[in-house]
Amino acid sequence: MAMTARPHDLLRLTGAAALGDALPAWAATSVAACPWGVVRRAPHPPGLVPVGIRGPERWQRHAALVPTRAVTRSVPPEALGDRRPRLPPLAETLSAVALRLATELDAGATWGPVGGVGFELATGQPATHPGSDLDLLIRTPRRLERTRAARLVAAFAALPGTVDCRLETPGGGISLIEWARAGGPVMIRTDHGPHLVNDPWAAS
Repeated sequence: MAMTARPHDLLRLTGAAALGDALPAWAATSVAACPWGVVRRAPHPPGLVPVGIRGPERWQRHAALVPTRAVTRSVPPEALGDRRPRLPPLAETLSAVALRLATELDAGATWGPVGGVGFELATGQPATHPGSDLDLLIRTPRRLERTRAARLVAAFAALPGTVDCRLETPGGGISLIEWARAGGPVMIRTDHGPHLVNDPWAAS
């Protein structure tokens, strides 16, 4: 399929064969039961997409490259913001986050759940437990002012559930908490590794 894969997008795959023969046994079993991967940051040649495969245990994560022809569906995090997790605490936290973001984000910004919550909402496969964090991605093509970032950090900290939020800028991904701190460079994650920048929106 013709596609532009972005970090954190969830991809439905044709199956374990799309990942080659060098899969750990747990990964082959996982893909057979739930043929999805999440786009990760890594160098990759044209026609291949870097993905991560999840297993039932936290330590079970496998990095792979898949051909774009093996992708049958792409679900970005922002397509999941209107859905609610099966577990009430996570559902309540996500609802509160949605209300707050509606008042704080500019029109060009989009957001959605990632991590276990995003995986569960996209695939229907249980991937969370009552103590799970809500991992959140906000795509910010334009600068999110640090004062606004600080308001979001304070609002998220007041929620009963833990929210771990990342900003996706034109240059790469940064931590909302790190960006909200006054002054100084921040760590930005790119396809070629992390490095420090003063302005993530000028780092592309």
